[in-house]
Amino acid sequence: MTKERPIIFSAESVRAILDGVKTQTRRVMKPQPTFEPYESDPGFWCWKDCQWLAGGIGIPSSAIEDYSPFGVPGDRLWVRERFSTEADGNWKSPLFMPRKFSRLTLEITEVRCERLINIKAQDVLAEGYTTKLDLINAWNALNAKRGFPWEANPWVWVLMFKKLEEAINHG
Repeated sequence: MTKERPIIFSAESVRAILDGVKTQTRRVMKPQPTFEPYESDPGFWCWKDCQWLAGGIGIPSSAIEDYSPFGVPGDRLWVRERFSTEADGNWKSPLFMPRKFSRLTLEITEVRCERLINIKAQDVLAEGYTTKLDLINAWNALNAKRGFPWEANPWVWVLMFKKLEEAINHG
């Protein structure tokens, strides 16, 4: 069954999605897991000190997407951004944006997790940036104050998505 979840994007990211140049986003994994190869099978990973799996249960690396708090391929993300209503004209935080005001719905096409600095050149472009330095600066502007600067190389969820063109009735 397809699920819908909200996701916040900056004005810069919303413009890049609308322009068709942003098709990927990275979000810090919380809590930061400790990944270690499962001793009996290197194709499995054991998530330790993590809320999602108790007791060090091994899971196949191909099933990691099932643990994403953002959903799995086929699920939808409705975009929250700064917004204003005609009634008051004041800009409000994206945290308070109701679904009915969302102008963008994205469909997740792939989910994976990786270390932040393992980003590839084509992924920098899919993030909507022309250079890695631009991405690093944007990442640090948003995440360094939260304790996850680029240099810390946190584990991140990598979400690939496509913008849905059809109008979605969301009341």
